[in-house]
Amino acid sequence: MNNSADLVITGLGLVLPCGDGVKAARASLASGLPCFADLPESLGRGRGAACTFFNPAGIIPPMQLRRLDRPSRFAWVAAQQAFQDAALDPKPIGDRVAVAVGTLTGGSEASEAFMRPYLQRGPEGASPLIFPNSVANAASGHLALAFGLKGPGATFVDRENAAFAALDQAVRWLRTGLAEVALLIGTDGLFPLLMDICGGARLLDRHGDPQVGSGLGFLPGEGAQAFLLESRVHAEARGARPRAVLRALASRSAPYNTGEGRFAALSGAVTALDASSLDRRIGGGNGLFRLDTLESRLAESHPDWPAALHPKRLWGEFGGSGGQLLASALLEPADRVLVTAPASNGAQFAAILEGVSLERP
Repeated sequence: MNNSADLVITGLGLVLPCGDGVKAARASLASGLPCFADLPESLGRGRGAACTFFNPAGIIPPMQLRRLDRPSRFAWVAAQQAFQDAALDPKPIGDRVAVAVGTLTGGSEASEAFMRPYLQRGPEGASPLIFPNSVANAASGHLALAFGLKGPGATFVDRENAAFAALDQAVRWLRTGLAEVALLIGTDGLFPLLMDICGGARLLDRHGDPQVGSGLGFLPGEGAQAFLLESRVHAEARGARPRAVLRALASRSAPYNTGEGRFAALSGAVTALDASSLDRRIGGGNGLFRLDTLESRLAESHPDWPAALHPKRLWGEFGGSGGQLLASALLEPADRVLVTAPASNGAQFAAILEGVSLERP
């Protein structure tokens, strides 16, 4: 467990299906209305939570914009919002600013766009402009160049909670003094092959709207969430008012990848925290049975907990590989928030945020 009470979140940036920015996200959260949309034909059939109204014009320079894949575009806009929200210009201290990215789909959209013409027409069909985006860490590279970030960088690829693995790394950099500020990004983009895979796995087979615990299937989503983390001392020295304190972060890996193993790991992560006196609870269930089961069993084990809010029900899965959970924890004032991030396999994460404030300098 990382007891990280000396670390604070000072900046937040959001690109979500409901719109860009904190205001749009807060309105969506308050309404509780899912951001379902009929996906464009280019993204495949079915419904998902797509950023159909996303417009980076005026934010990303035109030359760079045409060279970026969707997850990198989302990440760029969310990162700029986070720096502005924290009132921090990163370039003067770029060598002390780290970037950690969590994603499932980063690089995949570009890989498909690169390979399809190659397979159809041979080498002459391969585009050198697309190829640089075909790796998962393309977004972190674009962000480093755009904002002058010269500190440590890493990209984590996983399904439901890659952003939490990136958060864990960011915390380690800050605690060991390798960086003074860390930009944490969760970013994902929908693309045709992903929808084909989800359809082939029958994840899109449903007879109504996806609901947590309904067994009707999850909602594919896209977007980005950006968070600026600093030591409390660094934030105070520059007069920044934190959005929240990261009280603690814990993870446990399942010794065997079964339902019991995953639940033991998630429960162990929560036990490592002081999950008492909660004002709010954010859950990672998404209408997919194996995740909803973990969340429901946790609730049954802790009947004193408040009912969980499930942001993936609103904004979709793969919308930032877990970043949407952290984002929703910051959108309403609270003294103490528990965030649980169950995963289909691998590490299970839980975090405690304290002193969530909506007031800005």
